[in-house]
Amino acid sequence: MERVLIVCSREICYRSSNFFAHQIGAAYEEAGFRADICELSEEDDMDAVLEPLLGKPYRLILDFNSKLPHFEMEDGVPYLDRLCGPFFDYLVDHPLFHHNALMTKAKNMHALVLDEGQRDYVKACYPQVCSVDMLPLGATQALYEGEKANECRILFPGTYDSPEGIYEIVKASPEPFCGLMKQVIERRTAEPLLSMERAFAQVLEEIGMELSAERFALFMNAMYASDAFIRDYFRKKALDALLRRRLPVTVMGEGWEKYRYADESSLKRERAVPFGLSFERIAKEHILLNVSPIFNRGMHDRIPAGMANHTVVLTEQNPWVETHFAVGEELACYDLAELSSLGELAGELVESPGRRQRMAEAAYRKFLACHSWACRAQEILALADALPRDVTGGTR
Repeated sequence: MERVLIVCSREICYRSSNFFAHQIGAAYEEAGFRADICELSEEDDMDAVLEPLLGKPYRLILDFNSKLPHFEMEDGVPYLDRLCGPFFDYLVDHPLFHHNALMTKAKNMHALVLDEGQRDYVKACYPQVCSVDMLPLGATQALYEGEKANECRILFPGTYDSPEGIYEIVKASPEPFCGLMKQVIERRTAEPLLSMERAFAQVLEEIGMELSAERFALFMNAMYASDAFIRDYFRKKALDALLRRRLPVTVMGEGWEKYRYADESSLKRERAVPFGLSFERIAKEHILLNVSPIFNRGMHDRIPAGMANHTVVLTEQNPWVETHFAVGEELACYDLAELSSLGELAGELVESPGRRQRMAEAAYRKFLACHSWACRAQEILALADALPRDVTGGTR
């Protein structure tokens, strides 16, 4: 029986990386592989845990926001290069946050990202990465098979931080980063589909500053706060637009005590739950809101999560979504640049149970065909099998 290795080397918010690992591991088991899952913790003796994995042939090796690219053997050889099988690091947020991992000297480093623009960014700024492909995350069907809630509410499961608080980090940064970040933020708030890297490149051109690809990536990493600001700036704007129309909204996750609006009479706040339980919560709601402008040529996993659980997804439009989905039939899309469209569209969905049912059924069919973990497992396998192999069975 052929093996795949799924590693959990870093705990991501709500323990999502562990959940992803077990879901895709189960998909490989269903496909006839033996899926070895290795979960690491800060208390582990890394050498003792990782050494038994060396020398075992794996069809592929996968981790999420991995720490493994940082590890070296006693002789200085990157740990990844001692693994027998192609290693994929699935980056679930912008690659700028993973600068050090992407700077690895390993020759067995392959990246998966959630956005086509971010794929191009890694190719341009990290030529040492052997391959990079855009591949959205999969999603999971809840065990819950009961009826939807009696009241139609709009659920947003996600984290929030005060944009004003993040902007204080921007203002406290040394020059030239403070000024650069302010200009990037100004451009991206005015043009929501403008990515971090494109906005930064425009600013550099305007001020006549040239950076090598390596320095460009280093500056991007140092300016992480501007990307974080954009996320929460538009989350607040979206929630404001819904509450302005007194539409029923539920937010679930960490940080929402920091959110404020003049009239919160139609807003409910719920505590965060472990990632696996979020699907059970999504399955009970009628509408799922997605606000992720940091993936403006790709998609966040909230989108397939709603599709998998017969919940209508209300998401911002972007070129990738418009190309890969039937907008209006499988997804409902609003315009971040004109947020009045969100309130109008959300109001129509709340008042249209028949339309919601038709959209949810179409989206569920699309999920089964294209966005389950079984689909992702086969897509990653195809990427691994397309890589050139050396005589030891590794990649080169």
